[in-house]
Amino acid sequence: MRSLLNLLVIVLCSLFTNAQSAIDLYRQADAAATAKDFKTAAAAYANGIRTEGDGAGIFRYRNAAAAFAQAGMTDSAFHYLNIIAASSKCNRTVAKNIENSYELEVLQKDKRWKTTLSAIQKKAESNGYAQSEHIYGRKDGVALTLFHIQPKVKANGKAVIYIVSGGWVSFYNGIEVNTFLIEQYLLKGYSVFAVLHGSAPRYAIPDALSDVKRAVRYIRYNAATFSIDPNRLGITGNSAGGHLSLMVALSTEDANPTSTDPVERVSARVQAAAVLFPPTDLLNWGAPGLNMVNAKELVKARGSYGAIDFRAWNEKYRIYEEVSDTAARSKIAREISPIYFVSNDDPPVFIMHGDKDATVPLQQSQNLIARLNDAGIKNKFIIKKGGGHNPADMLPEFNEFVNWFDEHLK
Repeated sequence: MRSLLNLLVIVLCSLFTNAQSAIDLYRQADAAATAKDFKTAAAAYANGIRTEGDGAGIFRYRNAAAAFAQAGMTDSAFHYLNIIAASSKCNRTVAKNIENSYELEVLQKDKRWKTTLSAIQKKAESNGYAQSEHIYGRKDGVALTLFHIQPKVKANGKAVIYIVSGGWVSFYNGIEVNTFLIEQYLLKGYSVFAVLHGSAPRYAIPDALSDVKRAVRYIRYNAATFSIDPNRLGITGNSAGGHLSLMVALSTEDANPTSTDPVERVSARVQAAAVLFPPTDLLNWGAPGLNMVNAKELVKARGSYGAIDFRAWNEKYRIYEEVSDTAARSKIAREISPIYFVSNDDPPVFIMHGDKDATVPLQQSQNLIARLNDAGIKNKFIIKKGGGHNPADMLPEFNEFVNWFDEHLK
């Protein structure tokens, strides 16, 4: 029976040509899984993993296992789960997902399930990094926190600040989910600080930016406690996290030397930035003159309006009121667009962006790179062929980020 199942896998996989990229195969797999065509999905995931090789993310193996399980091909499902159990990429979130996934419930009756799940959980724990949560500020009675994640190898004294943000929403579990986004730094001795900010729709972009700058100041102020060099700080993020990273990297210094809070007297400047598919110009979104913050219905339809639901304080009534005037909204949009802050003293910037990104136009990165070139700022730009709005699409080139920080955080 097992040989017949393996033969079926081979036959199914042969339906997909090697000419297809891993990204294309994964997209086919996702579409097939959504359509509940699990055999086709399983074959596409398997071929995508084979095409991508060692660069395949751990969640690809999890998706393959789920597809094979739902296709009734349990031996193949356990094959991929066993790969996860032996992988250095296995993390706590993947282990928890596998334990609770309804897609894998069919495997729970198999005598191999408990042993395999236990192996995955143990591997996830052994792969985990020492981390501690710190309150870097408070707002509206709520704590703002970051995680200090320490390398297992000898620390090099440098730090990479990772902004946990997608759609200007900072998910608490994003740190574990995005382990592959920060592990390249940990493996080379960097301390990583994963920063959580006040999220949309409760807080708009200006609020998130204020939080992130506060976090950078907190990290620098406590550099001795964290055993890092305060003058060797890099910053990274993807999408909204990339946008906020660039705002920190390119903004003018706004420390308050007379503040009674010692953290606010410290600089929020960083020495290098490396980001994925960032928004950079909200006034020219994909085309000259297309003002994203005043295209309310378009933004609402995409579920992102909370991030640009700007509010201003009304002292008379002591309430925050919506900023509805288009000119005022455009002014705020300019103040939160990295492209308008480029100057000749900015740190080096590395950007990667896919040419198939349907969420953030490639034009956003292209225009910023042009502005950086005009200002004489050292930069690197990779346009990922076939890449969409997904960090996994940026592999393996994404792993060059750590080399960028090695070069510029000397």
